[in-house]
Amino acid sequence: MSLKISAEGINLIKSFEGLRLNAYKVSPRDKYYTIGYGHYGADVTKNMKITELIATELLKEDLAKAEKHVNSYDKKYHWTQNEYDALVSFAYNVGNIHQLTAFGTRSKTTIANKILQYTKSNGTVLQGLVRRRNKEQKLFLTPVSVSYETIAKEVIAGKWGNGSARRKALIKAGYDATLVQQLVNEMLR
Repeated sequence: MSLKISAEGINLIKSFEGLRLNAYKVSPRDKYYTIGYGHYGADVTKNMKITELIATELLKEDLAKAEKHVNSYDKKYHWTQNEYDALVSFAYNVGNIHQLTAFGTRSKTTIANKILQYTKSNGTVLQGLVRRRNKEQKLFLTPVSVSYETIAKEVIAGKWGNGSARRKALIKAGYDATLVQQLVNEMLR
């Protein structure tokens, strides 16, 4: 099953791309105009204006390429949602994650460390890229917390065992076993 970028991942990208509702050229040498959250292409024309809603839709369409690319490595790495979101942000900005992962030969720990090396444009360190890479690395390294509702569903499915063994396992994993049981009871009503 392929992952999809979360709302948190989209918001991270939006925060670094910035929103421009009027078409502009990043560089006078650019062939095409840019608009929204970094959308670039022949479909963007001079003097074009869009709404924030359209900018978000364009971003989601543009992210599909980065998502597909990051998902192509999921069979090897089994990305968490946070790792995935961080890498989609990275791929959207850089273009891909081939070098970052060394074509799938690096460990997740090495990938996390290497993220911070991609802070230059034309040989110059850009503080905006330093901030972005730091946020991406932090997100990549942040464990995904599982909701109590998800844990309750796992209990119903039998993943956590039965009786006192289940209670001990839930407490050991840091969950409030009583709360989980209450949710299970509500779900089974």
